[in-house]
Amino acid sequence: MTNSSDFPKPTIVPVNGVELEVFEAGRENKGKPIVLCHGWPEHAYSWRHLMPVLAEAGYHVIAPNQRGYGNSSRPAEVTDYDIEHLSGDLVALLDHYGYEDATFVGHDWGAFVV
Repeated sequence: MTNSSDFPKPTIVPVNGVELEVFEAGRENKGKPIVLCHGWPEHAYSWRHLMPVLAEAGYHVIAPNQRGYGNSSRPAEVTDYDIEHLSGDLVALLDHYGYEDATFVGHDWGAFVV
């Protein structure tokens, strides 16, 4: 079992005009990315038990806090939270890491974004 002290330290990644707080595991597993998108009102922390399992299975696990959550940017305009912006953040996140594609998993609101 994973406890909060095992949760990876975040990095701040500039994407799509905002900055996302991103947690990673298995970065050494380049070429097999999986992006985990949390739901509302959760954070990337909700994936803490799954991240090490996926990394051990060979994935580069990328779990961002979506805009407005955690230490990610919080744009003032409501329109900055539409599905185009939120999904654009994920596309830009792949660009940041140099991936052409990835497996995406979403929970609750994160499933709509995926």
